[in-house]
Amino acid sequence: MTDLELQDIQRIATLDYEWNKLKGKTVLISGGTGFIGQFLIDVFKYRNKHFDNKIKVISLSRRGGKSESDVVYVSADVCKPIAVAEKVDYILHLASNTHPKQYAADPVGTITTNIFGTYNLLTLAAEKKVERFLLASSVEIYGDGSDKPMTEDYCGYIDCNTARAGYNEAKRLSESLCQSFISQYGVDCVIARLARCFGADRKADSKAMAQFMNCALNGENIVLKSKGEQRYSYCYVADAASGLIKILLSGEKGNAYNISADDENMTLGGYAELIAGFAGTKVVFDLSGANNQGVSKSVRALIDTGKLKSLGWLPQYTVSDALKKTYKILTVNQKD
Repeated sequence: MTDLELQDIQRIATLDYEWNKLKGKTVLISGGTGFIGQFLIDVFKYRNKHFDNKIKVISLSRRGGKSESDVVYVSADVCKPIAVAEKVDYILHLASNTHPKQYAADPVGTITTNIFGTYNLLTLAAEKKVERFLLASSVEIYGDGSDKPMTEDYCGYIDCNTARAGYNEAKRLSESLCQSFISQYGVDCVIARLARCFGADRKADSKAMAQFMNCALNGENIVLKSKGEQRYSYCYVADAASGLIKILLSGEKGNAYNISADDENMTLGGYAELIAGFAGTKVVFDLSGANNQGVSKSVRALIDTGKLKSLGWLPQYTVSDALKKTYKILTVNQKD
């Protein structure tokens, strides 16, 4: 881990949150070895080391891992019933396919991981009588988007008769499962709708920002398969984590909250130009109509974060500054 990444963890771990709610508690995180999941775990470990919060983390993922004093890594498939012997106080469900190549290569797994995973973890939440269950949902539930930033009560159009829609529809159904478990079993659920997340992820990621960053790091021109006029909301990994924690600690039962950086009035092509500039390369266009299976067709997906900000949350980073930081971190890692 680089010093820049440690700075991010420290910044989020020292925000003025109701951390006392987590003191001595056990937090189960599905997708704990994923990008955002691991960042959350690092934040909780920082709280334990510097504030003696005594937070115990159970990380569920297919890859498992070597357990530590603060973290128990468990190999598990969330599509199957989850059995945990110890007491669980909070559950954060993050496990999911998260980028276009996964959607295209495994559309069935994209659906089942979300729906069965959410059902199995909500069942565990009901059995354990947890204090709160948090679902990591997505901006994708809004579908094609609207002409203005979307608030949590917006319900956009999705062409459900496509394989790509499996992710969107699975997230929608996962949210419905949360509401059903609230109604039928009294489980306290909150929902986080994440914008397109980015950061110095070491694992393969086919989202646009990650592909742009890879090109810059390799000294290659960025090739856009469109005119680059799309307008999306984005979220740096540290802000994604801080938003999830704020919703977990302060959100209202049954409510959904958008998480994203503030809009900089930049297009996708504008961010491509910014990233290319880090490496002194260029953006070139290939409008030949190449197959973009798994890629979102929406051209405008901006989300409004006023509801989450009303809880006292604020993004700590602009997209531009976070992209610059991501490039620096990955450059250091590349040298190592």
